[in-house]
Amino acid sequence: MGRILAVRANCRHYSFRYLTSLMCRLTALSIMWSVLAVGSGLAGLDKDGPVEKISPELLALYDAYLEAERRGIPFSTSDPLIRIVDDRVIVDATASGNVGDLEADLKALGTRGTASAGRIVSGQLPISAIRALANLQSLRFVRAAASVTHGGTGRKQP
Repeated sequence: MGRILAVRANCRHYSFRYLTSLMCRLTALSIMWSVLAVGSGLAGLDKDGPVEKISPELLALYDAYLEAERRGIPFSTSDPLIRIVDDRVIVDATASGNVGDLEADLKALGTRGTASAGRIVSGQLPISAIRALANLQSLRFVRAAASVTHGGTGRKQP
């Protein structure tokens, strides 16, 4: 009987240590999640607002444009899929609500040649206005319009 009581006391001791260790780990995980949640919320913020709705290639294009402007050299991009016309990039923007509101907002930023189909508005956006897109409530997401060719090998097929 004494042996059973000793085992029970031992189990209670290990259970308490296990629970204490588990609580410490849960507290640490809780703190980590809080830090990550705050950090990821701040990572998506820029001085011009949330940039999650702007595609990475447009953000990189904007940064390269500013760098070229800062250095006083002509801007050019090495990405063959991004279509540039003068200092404008052709974009496809998805409306978060009314397409007419998004089209008006894009025109206010200097976008030329807008056309819409469904919830998508396309046009030539000034590269310098890319970061300003983050503040548009009418915008859900924007990306560079993809350039697609349907060419073959140039040889006639028998």
